[in-house]
Parts: sequence; structure tokens; C-alpha cells
Amino acid sequence: MGNHLSDMALCFRRVHVVLVGLDCSGKTSLLYQLKLKEFVQTVQTKSFNTERLRRITGSAHNHGVPVLVLANKQDAPAALGVAQVEKLLGVHELSAHTPRHVHGCSAVDGRGLQTGLETLHHMILKRRKMMKTKR
Repeated sequence: MGNHLSDMALCFRRVHVVLVGLDCSGKTSLLYQLKLKEFVQTVQTKSFNTERLRRITGSAHNHGVPVLVLANKQDAPAALGVAQVEKLLGVHELSAHTPRHVHGCSAVDGRGLQTGLETLHHMILKRRKMMKTKR
């Protein structure tokens, strides 16, 4: 994951990130992979009440907020492909003003995490630039 993630951390210091996912989808494992750069066997954590993606991004407060969907567990033989995940979540139903990206990854070996976060980083920078020009 290298130094590039450290550079991106400067951008992420002033943003709120919401991590939403189904039970046993690897949310905790993804966080450990990002922090420790290794897979940590975790116990199942009970999730809080989650809402669908449209509901989160549909409020006026979150209008235009970039969305990154990490299709985790791509190392598993039965994992749904990125296109299937995108279709099942209804990502295409998000507002045209909502930058979004669906990216496959694996919390076990870290594959795809850096590329997905780099894409999120670019979407955040682009939105910030757009917000500055609106002022």
C-alpha cells in the first residue's frame, strides 16, 4: 500500500466516511487491512441499523458526495462480480450528480484497496474543486 496512502490521508483528515455493508461482508477486516496492512482474523461484529445507498446519498446534506462501493471478498470463488454488485445495489439509480465507483477488492490480501481508495481520493478532490468554484 506504500506511501501514496499516507499522501491521501491528508485529504481524508477533513472528511466523514461512512462504511456500510451487509453482515459478514468484511467491513472490519477491510479496516484492519488498511491500518495494519495485513489480514487479521476477526470475530463477527454486529452491525448498526443500515440504510440503502440511495437513502444515504439522497438527502440534501449529502447531495453530490462521492460514493465508493468496495465489492469485497473477490478472492472467494463464489463472490459476485463487480457488475453484479453494482446492479444489485442499484448504483445506477443514484443521482447523476453523485460521483460513484464500484471496485473489487479483498481484505485478505489487500488487492484492490489502494486503487479503490485512490479513486475515492480523486473524486473528493474533484468535488472540493467544484465546491470552491461555486463560491
